[in-house]
Amino acid sequence: MTSSLSFGVPVAKAQAQGGGGASPPAGPRLDNPRVDPVSFVFLSPAAVLLGGLFIGPVVYAIYLGFTNLQLIGRNAIHYQFTGWANVIDLVDDPTFYQSIWSTLVFVVGSGAIGATLLGLILAIAMQGSAAPARWIGNTFAILAWTLPPSTIAFVWLATTTQSGIIAMLVGMPNLDLLYQHAMLFVSLANAWSFAGLSLIMFSAALRSIPEDLYEAARLEGASSAQCLMQITIPMLKPTILTVALLMMLQTFGNFTIVYLMTGGGPGNDSNILPVYAYLQGFKFHKLGYSALLGNVMVLLSAILGWLFLYFGRARR
Repeated sequence: MTSSLSFGVPVAKAQAQGGGGASPPAGPRLDNPRVDPVSFVFLSPAAVLLGGLFIGPVVYAIYLGFTNLQLIGRNAIHYQFTGWANVIDLVDDPTFYQSIWSTLVFVVGSGAIGATLLGLILAIAMQGSAAPARWIGNTFAILAWTLPPSTIAFVWLATTTQSGIIAMLVGMPNLDLLYQHAMLFVSLANAWSFAGLSLIMFSAALRSIPEDLYEAARLEGASSAQCLMQITIPMLKPTILTVALLMMLQTFGNFTIVYLMTGGGPGNDSNILPVYAYLQGFKFHKLGYSALLGNVMVLLSAILGWLFLYFGRARR
């Protein structure tokens, strides 16, 4: 007697291939309903929270970006819709373009490159080290990641300014590296703060690489450098991409370190977009213009988030 199923082959396929058997069972297919209306009832509280705490404020902020709202003065209460006035000011604002450039340098340089590369180097170095050294290194890296941004900013401020640690070590008390190279040192501080998170992700990825690959390579006479470039790095490519995009997203909103270390200065050398929006709203009292800058940041964050999802799907 011929079975209607052969190693999990569906009945219709088995019959199409010449096999006998009973017809498919009558009744509705269990996989037909794709959307259950009852699920909307259970999802409605989350939808209300999403609309009230995220979508609503974003829409209101977009509206404020087209008004003349101020922090103090007559327009603080009786503000009006001014149309494209703020947009025209934005297009004619040279500081805005410099701020965009500084933001890209900060996000890509210290996030996508700096924090990612530093975490990768630490993870690879600790992989072959003794257990005590690995524990100590991981502890300090994770501690740097868990420190409040204000603490990190003050540590680097005390290290790089006049009479700081670096100035005293080189015997030049008047050396002010932060003033001379503001963007470089705020980027280093940011990369240092996120290196612990990057280290954790790369350490987990390194443990997932089969040891058999390294053993086979050693039997073939491969050196440590060849194992690194031909096994470790290729196997870590998906993780490198994920970590780089995640570090970009984290760095984009890292306002505290830059503001406490430099306040956007000297001049506009480190005036990244979040700092510039804060200064426009709370120092120059132009909340409407600050809201428009915030809308630009939301747009850039959405683009970064889309890139994160796009490359994540491509990786899978």
